[in-house]
Formats: sequence, structure tokens, C-alpha cells
Amino acid sequence: MRTPICVRLGIEYPIFAFSHCRDVVAAVSRAGGFGVLGVSRHSPEELAVDLEWIAEQSGGRPFGVDLIFPTTFAGNDLDALGASVPDEHRAFVRGLMERFDVPAPADQDSARLYSAHKLTPDNARALAEVALDADIAMLVSALGLPPEDLADRARARGIVLGALVGTPRQAQRQLDGGMDVLIAQGNEAGGHVGDISTMVLVPQVVDLAGDRPVLAAGGIADGRQVAAALALGAQGAWLGSAWLTTQESDLQPGLVARLLDASSSDTVVSKSYSGKPVRLLRTPWVKAWEEDGAPRPLPAPQQGLLVRDAMTSAVEHGIPEVLGTPLGQVVGQLRRQETCAMVVGRLVEEFIASAGSVSELLDADDN
Repeated sequence: MRTPICVRLGIEYPIFAFSHCRDVVAAVSRAGGFGVLGVSRHSPEELAVDLEWIAEQSGGRPFGVDLIFPTTFAGNDLDALGASVPDEHRAFVRGLMERFDVPAPADQDSARLYSAHKLTPDNARALAEVALDADIAMLVSALGLPPEDLADRARARGIVLGALVGTPRQAQRQLDGGMDVLIAQGNEAGGHVGDISTMVLVPQVVDLAGDRPVLAAGGIADGRQVAAALALGAQGAWLGSAWLTTQESDLQPGLVARLLDASSSDTVVSKSYSGKPVRLLRTPWVKAWEEDGAPRPLPAPQQGLLVRDAMTSAVEHGIPEVLGTPLGQVVGQLRRQETCAMVVGRLVEEFIASAGSVSELLDADDN
């Protein structure tokens, strides 16, 4: 199971864990995988603290950082963007807050738990500066190409540069930009997604990438799916939703219980979260944006600014009609809480069993 990307990064298993929770990142790296911290929710000061903590708690094992370099955005001035939100949209959100009994947030600092209002190039650069000063092994761009000067600094430090892509065209753009690793993320994944499924996307990206490694993302929660990813030519599997229900996850207990009871049909792609297409848990709040008469979501980061207070209050008060999370279709496979180490171990065991089953088919042909 040890692929070339494992050798390059110094990890035991080609299992990559994307999470906004530092506990998950450290636990997966300790277990032999590769934890990647999603940092769009952080301030630069918070990020510096968390990266130092992960470096200590991971036992010297390598880990990475994932951030967003927005390519299309409404601007950098968040105050001006907030002031320019149309009255129609403000009235609609006020109506939803009344419908779902969402009070104004008590703690504005907890707005860090909802990051869609921070999708600006200036915020991305500030976070990247902190990440590049830390002891990370990989810097991943979830959207867009990193600025050339930041990419050059990463390369000078020996940091592997990765990028998530949802189409062959995006893959070619990232290859032309010099990215070392591509993460081919299919439509069934949680978070920002395109229209192409993982099974279709990964082979196309592998063919484009040549000798540069590709990781498969979207629709992966057990070892059979890891085996399928490697059979498609990927060198590893990138998992996000699978860690949301782990014991280390920082999701609210009530939300974790809902995920453990959810089916794969309980996710939907919506722009109501950030202004960009995001696969997330289908909630009454999300459904309301699909109703007749609802305004179209605004561009990022205006949409995030518009709904920030409601999302923050939903976290504070645990309001189930509003409280959700980016979520992939593999939620239908998540049926019990495990530790991150248990998930890594199970993935490896299931991979071995799956690979053995395929090998037996080949042996049967020989006989």
C-alpha cells in the first residue's frame, strides 16, 4: 500500500485526512496517514497556535495545510462588501431567522466557526504566510492557484504543493502552474465541487498528470474505495467527510448524531453556504433557498457575509434546522463513531481484503 507519494512525504499509508479540526489532523498523522488542516476558519494568530500544537501532538509526523485562493470574488474589503448586500437578500435572511427562531449571535468571535465570509485573496495570503513559516510538509490550494511568490517560497523550503481540481481543464491549469500533486475531487465529495464524478474524473486527471502524483477525493470512506482509487491510477485517497463523525471531531454532538443517521440522499449542492457550489447537509435552511421567491445566492464572499450571523448563532444554540456542515455522499456509510486511528486501521484492513479478492480473480483466470 506504500505508494511513491508515501515515500516522498515520509508517511506509512496513502491516506490523507482533510479536516478543520486540529485533533483529527494530528491523530491521523500519528496513525501513519497524512493530516491536512483546513485553515479558512482561522485568523493568522489562531493558525500559528494550531500549527505549533499539531507539530507537537503529531509526534514529529508530517502534516499539511489546505487553504483557498479565490479566483473569482467580489472584492477584498469585507466591510464594503457587507454594506453592499441588497436589501432583498437582507430581508430574506431576516425572515428565515424568524422562521427558524434564530437569535442574533451573542459571541461575534465564534464567527470563526463559519468561514465563508472570509474568502478573499488578502485573507488567503495572510494565512499562507503563517503556514509557510511553520513546519509543514504540504501546502494545498482548495481553489485557485497560489500566488507565484508564495509558491516559490514553498518550493524553496521543500514543501510539496498540491491543488484540488474538479475538471480536466482545472487540472491542466494547475499542472501548468507547477503544482506537484493534484487532488481529483469528484462531485460526490463534500465542500466545493464541480459536476464530474470521482470514477470519471480520476483517470482523466491521472492521464494528464503524467509522472506527477494524483490523489482521489470524493466518495471514499472505506478500504474498498481506497483500492478503487489506486486501481484508477491515483497514488492515494483524500478523505474529508469520513472524519466528521470520529471521536476526535469537534462537531457538535447533536450534529454528529444526525450524520450517523443520515443517508447519501441527505446532501445537496447549494450556493447558499458560500456563494460557490458546495455539497452540504440538506437542512430546512438550505431548502429555503430553493423555494419559489427566494433570491439567488450572492457571489463569494458576499453570501458568507450575508448568512454569517445566522450560521454563527446556529452553532452557539445548536439549532438543527440551520446547523449543517459541508458533507459528502459517503455520509450514508458512516454508522458508528470511531477514533481516527481506528478509521486508518480499518481502511488498511479493508484495502488488503479488497485487493486480495481481486487477486483471487486473477489467479482463477490462470487456473
